[in-house]
Amino acid sequence: MNRHWQTYLYTICLALFCSCADNDVLIDTPAAASNREVPIKFVSSYVDHATRHYSELCQHQPTMGVWGWRTGLKETNTPVFIDQVVKHNADSARWEYSPIQYWREGCDYTFIAYAPHQQQTNATVSIDPETRMISIHNVELHGDNLQATPTDAVQELFRHTTDTDWMVAREELSVVGMAGIGVEFVMQHLLAKLNIRIKADAELLKKRYITHLTADSITVGTLAAQGDFTQQLTHTPVLIDPAEAEIDEWVVRDTTLYIIGKQPADIKETPTYLVESLVLPQYIAPDAMVTLYYSFHFASGRSEECRYRIPLSEAFTRFASGHNYTLTITISPQRIKFEAGATDWEMNL
Repeated sequence: MNRHWQTYLYTICLALFCSCADNDVLIDTPAAASNREVPIKFVSSYVDHATRHYSELCQHQPTMGVWGWRTGLKETNTPVFIDQVVKHNADSARWEYSPIQYWREGCDYTFIAYAPHQQQTNATVSIDPETRMISIHNVELHGDNLQATPTDAVQELFRHTTDTDWMVAREELSVVGMAGIGVEFVMQHLLAKLNIRIKADAELLKKRYITHLTADSITVGTLAAQGDFTQQLTHTPVLIDPAEAEIDEWVVRDTTLYIIGKQPADIKETPTYLVESLVLPQYIAPDAMVTLYYSFHFASGRSEECRYRIPLSEAFTRFASGHNYTLTITISPQRIKFEAGATDWEMNL
């Protein structure tokens, strides 16, 4: 009988030990553990109007900056996080930060975030304490041709480029925290995306004396290279609403950016993307031109190089943040045509 009681007591002690071990995973200090406090955790955050394949923030950015406030019976809007850097750990698949903060029972929490954290960039980020609107100063774009090789589809991800794809959880997408619940955000793009693609008219491709056409290079410039963002809208602008589409959240300070694509590509009846790049919203310089060099290749073995230029302002009057702008150039027997349109970030024309 004593042996059975010893076994029973051992089982209880083992269960209690395992329970303590589980708590130790969540609570990392003896004081917090003794008070049974629960740490504030950041879980999978998402990108609004993201691509079909890359919807989680960690697939776009490895860090984010977080502000948080706490309100209770004896306090109002007490800062909990002040531009806290939160990093995604690829090994554990978790968002991590230090020092750990804990939920307080009976308090309400509000969180706002942006990505990536300013430590990764040359920019500086601040927040208005009254309106909680975010400002980003000294945003720079380098003008890389982000479409590494011409293709039938855009790559839709800017993580592996020198240009920074800025995002922010605007007010309507901010988070009200509840004790014990993981905090997640919905991020919106602040920059605009420019795509340029080329195709050939079917009648031109049927000409027997033409073996094929190639797009040799393309240059877009001059564009906005540097600017400041000051948040004024609580959401991405609605293009069909003139009152919103005309609001300038960006102030451009430099227009010396060129986007250059040098990879040659066959021109087919179906569109081929030559450029996918990030651009600063709103402003399009009057001298911003799209210059395309393309070649006819003939059955005789001869080739003829041609050039086509249009002002970018003929295609788009302005850019708005969080939107996708696609310029399609069609080589035809009579004259070159172009079509232009704008959609949400994740949609392509």
